[in-house]
Amino acid sequence: MREKWNSQAAGAAALLVSALFWATGYLFVKQALYSISPYYLLAVRFTAAGVILMVIFAGRLKKMNLGLLRGGIFMGIALFLEFLTYTLGLGQTSPSKASFIVAGYIIILPLVYFLIRRKLPKGQEIGAALLCMAGVALILAGSMDGLNGGDVLMGLCAVCYAFHIVLSAKYAREYDGPLLNIVQIMTTAVLSIILSLVADGAPAPLSLEQGKSILYLAVCATIIPYLLCLYGQKRVSTTTSGILLSFESVFATAMSIVVLHEHISLQFVAGGVLVIGAAVLSEWKFKNKKSGTL
Repeated sequence: MREKWNSQAAGAAALLVSALFWATGYLFVKQALYSISPYYLLAVRFTAAGVILMVIFAGRLKKMNLGLLRGGIFMGIALFLEFLTYTLGLGQTSPSKASFIVAGYIIILPLVYFLIRRKLPKGQEIGAALLCMAGVALILAGSMDGLNGGDVLMGLCAVCYAFHIVLSAKYAREYDGPLLNIVQIMTTAVLSIILSLVADGAPAPLSLEQGKSILYLAVCATIIPYLLCLYGQKRVSTTTSGILLSFESVFATAMSIVVLHEHISLQFVAGGVLVIGAAVLSEWKFKNKKSGTL
């Protein structure tokens, strides 16, 4: 029992660190979009991440099989659509507003889980998802100032994000995490390269500053968090994974408070308490007179 608890705790920690790294990506993507095409940014970011991963895990490539390849491609298609809508949307809306809308995936997650896994989530898990969304809404509602095209794209991103989480949770329990990560990231890279060539034509050389931003996005907002994410999703439930990853919005807001010296409001504290409460609720074991647990 203790070993199982330690495994779940390690998985939860990995997912929280993933959310922290992804939260930093909002600032770097927003900055990069001032001088780089969104399609070109996606192509270079994921190509760099894929090549680095293939070098690091070259010894595992011989373990690739058809099932893993198929699962990784499905994940990569969802990932590509997620980041395409995210990158395009972030060029038209603010990072804090974007993080709130994307966090809406937590509401969509139970439906997507049912569509893919053909299993109904427990009432406890649905309640935890709703509580989590209420917390995120409290934290970021102050930035909501009307709907625009970027917000619609972020809504589509939330749908793709939900599909990606469920697919990742499904395949992470069946196949090698690093290999899955290589396939999904290279799938996203290939799709991004094709789109970039069609939309932008021949790529232009990157400046030193642009290169630094993309290197950070490739390593710290792509390679590291996705490896940690797949590790975590092997060890905790799909719903709990979704809730822990939603801390990305909390971290993004907290960063703006630290970096931009924004005031910490009671609304932020209350929202953070609800999000943490949702994570606890999702894994809380209720006693049941008939079966002992729910």
